[in-house]
Amino acid sequence: MDAAQETSIPAKKKSTLIAEIDPPKGVNLDNFLSTALQIRGRVDTARVTDSEHAIMRMSPVAPCLSLKEKGFEPEMIITGRDRNRISFQADLLSAAALGIKKIVIKEGHDPAEGDQPVARTSGDLDLVSMLQCAAALNSGKDLAGETLDGGTDFHIGVAIDLSDDVNFNRERAEFFNQLQGYGVESVTLGPTYDVNIVEQFLPFAESTGIKLYPSVMFLKSVTMVRYLNNLPGVPSIPQEFLKKMMQAPVKKDAGMQVAADLMRELASLGDGMVLLAIGWRDRLPEFLDLIGR
Repeated sequence: MDAAQETSIPAKKKSTLIAEIDPPKGVNLDNFLSTALQIRGRVDTARVTDSEHAIMRMSPVAPCLSLKEKGFEPEMIITGRDRNRISFQADLLSAAALGIKKIVIKEGHDPAEGDQPVARTSGDLDLVSMLQCAAALNSGKDLAGETLDGGTDFHIGVAIDLSDDVNFNRERAEFFNQLQGYGVESVTLGPTYDVNIVEQFLPFAESTGIKLYPSVMFLKSVTMVRYLNNLPGVPSIPQEFLKKMMQAPVKKDAGMQVAADLMRELASLGDGMVLLAIGWRDRLPEFLDLIGR
């Protein structure tokens, strides 16, 4: 990052910490709520995923409602992968009627990556059309222009995936100017251990006033790092982090320590961070101990 960029980043800002929690694969919410209660007061927001990585789980509406009943103000991720524009608007109206005010719009992973690869996407919604839906509902109308019997008042966030292609990331960064027009308040970047990719988004976040949240994914093993680095289109994990994983004295804790190191590097970038405890939900309280939260 050059000197001009450095001076444009505020020296001190309140950093938000968000934890993503997957709903259960079933109807039992006990373990989900147990994790949420253990981290209450230690993170600023609990964010509920929507069949993340195309793994079928409970829809996020019920878990968000259960969090509200426990005193949380949750964020609900909603994807366009499994919905058309009718069901997308209908689900948003249901969420709003239950008092869910914070949403994060996401395109969603390809079902071929998940546990039911024969599933088909609706093919009806892209990020722009989902934003048009949310903006219309906030204006008191549906996407067809019909007046609603009670509109929504969503705080709209967007989550976008990153790539190892610098041009693709540049296009995503330039998209911030369009996001501003839809009333988007925050953008969460997909997980990357390459700080240079995050820095590419900073000028666009600052010029639009959109909050920027890099995300941190726990690396479970050296094997996982090597697997990710061989996936086409996925940002590579720098060798310095692979080396730290290999040299860690306690292998089961290596990924958590590496994530803590990354968070220190990201501390001065953006407006906060999102923890993606994929498969390690039960270790979130332990990680918060590690980083002093």
